[in-house]
Amino acid sequence: MKSLIKIIMLAVITVIAITILAKVNFNSVIKKPNSESSEKVTLQIEQGESVDSIIDKLVDAGILKENWKNHFKYYLKINDLSQKLQAGVYEIPKNLNIKEIAETLQQARGLDIWVTIPEGLRKDEIAEILATELAKGGYKNFNSSDFLKLTTNPSFIQSLGFNYELTDLEGFLFPDKYAFSVDETIEDILKKLTNNFKAKVGTEDSYEDIIIASMVEREGYNAQDRAMIADIIQRRYEEGWLLQIDATLLYPLKDWKHVITQEDKGSDNPYNTCLLYTSDAADDLLCVDLGGRRIIKKKKQQPN
Repeated sequence: MKSLIKIIMLAVITVIAITILAKVNFNSVIKKPNSESSEKVTLQIEQGESVDSIIDKLVDAGILKENWKNHFKYYLKINDLSQKLQAGVYEIPKNLNIKEIAETLQQARGLDIWVTIPEGLRKDEIAEILATELAKGGYKNFNSSDFLKLTTNPSFIQSLGFNYELTDLEGFLFPDKYAFSVDETIEDILKKLTNNFKAKVGTEDSYEDIIIASMVEREGYNAQDRAMIADIIQRRYEEGWLLQIDATLLYPLKDWKHVITQEDKGSDNPYNTCLLYTSDAADDLLCVDLGGRRIIKKKKQQPN
């Protein structure tokens, strides 16, 4: 009898463990991009087409991995989305995750222009990407100049509800994948980017924290680099040394590939951390997007 109870308990524990592992795997898979490529693929869904047929098309087009077919089907089922997929012609990037694919296929007309904004870009570079990608999707009303003007418009910035006083949205345009409607205004686009910043990064960090994190983001190539760079910046700051961040020299030049010279290091501009003690004189720097990483906190005030 005791042996039977042990067997039953072992079986129950095994089932629970398998269920937990399956859930963890599922939750992980649905958030992973299908590919690193942002190439867009045209996909047509016919009226009345079955879920299995749609999934096969997604796999054949390279939008969904073969071994994620069941994950996608299960995601549709538990969220009651199978009947909400709409017929139509879609332009779908290969780097969407399962959630984003499902969202796209519910909007035959509407959220059908996907744009990927990489990390580490200035706002003028972001405007250029938006202009190019939105035009490809049929959005004719986007104007880069109007977009950039709005990023320094005091009334518009105040309406966004940030906790600190901003004069420029540089650094607050969150890098991510976005789906835009052809009906959205430039104001809508900027609100989507800044709301995503607040949702992903939060509003607890100070303006100065984000400036420093922006410099770290541009200087580092990976998470390991950024941790080391953040530590160096913090040590320099606390010791009262020059920060000497290359990104602050390149930012006003609007050219990340520029080879830095001694003349650049001696340039008299508010972004030059080779001359300035801290980033305090460059409060409007925010040269790149943070990308959701909280890097370091300022610990000390500038010594007298």
